[in-house]
Amino acid sequence: MTGYAWIDGAVVPRDEARISIDDFAVRYGAACFETMLARGGRVFRVEAHLDRLEAGLRGMGVAPPPRASTVAAIEETLRANGLPDASVRLTVTAGSGRSPDLRAARAPCVIVTADPPPARPAPPRLQVATARIDARRPLAGAKSGQFLTYLLARAEVRDAGADDALLLNHDGAVVEAAAANIFILRDGGLETPPIADGPLPGITRAALIEVARSLGVPVMERTLRVPDLARAAAILLTSSIAGIVPAASLVAAPGVSGAAGLDWRAPMAPPSLIGRLIAGYEALL
Repeated sequence: MTGYAWIDGAVVPRDEARISIDDFAVRYGAACFETMLARGGRVFRVEAHLDRLEAGLRGMGVAPPPRASTVAAIEETLRANGLPDASVRLTVTAGSGRSPDLRAARAPCVIVTADPPPARPAPPRLQVATARIDARRPLAGAKSGQFLTYLLARAEVRDAGADDALLLNHDGAVVEAAAANIFILRDGGLETPPIADGPLPGITRAALIEVARSLGVPVMERTLRVPDLARAAAILLTSSIAGIVPAASLVAAPGVSGAAGLDWRAPMAPPSLIGRLIAGYEALL
């Protein structure tokens, strides 16, 4: 574990960081968080991350902390840990209180941690999970502490031997992986689920769309169904820490409606376009 964390205005040894048992993050999961990539001491698209975090907090009726102080907390945490390159986790809770009423919460808690970035992952084996995403959930555009659906989906597919879960919404449309947005490559263009279908508006998702369009690659945001994925030339996952990662395979859990018999495998020779997209994204960092 990396040595230091920022909590409530100060850097402390990570093992000594404490949060109240009455904090709404503990009692009700009322918090928003961002996981961000730092390169050379600079967080990639920190303003976009903070825009999303602050929108989620306002949706809970919580006044976001001053942006300048949040950026300073991130920078100080990176310095304290000696990590110019890092996976940074920023969490802001709704505050503390003993009544199940957001208006009763006081003193939101700001927490920042930094860890060495993990090695680039191998292409994951995906499985369509039985857990479903509610596309009309409150704060759908925020990364909130209400993360149990994703954790259950990932546990389900890992118990079946897969690496990560692909989730559908209650209408059977493709949404996202447990911690990544999804794209498919088909007919020389990229397709990705629209935000209305329930995916998080990912920071790396937006960056890949920009890179693709700068390369003249068509990008379409449209509702995707499982058969669309079965016909893909490639399936790409995007997340802040891993970047752009092609999937190795995709199957469906037994009983997933509309996905019976799904058995997609990535081609042995990945399309050269994938390499160009990844290189274009890396150039932004």
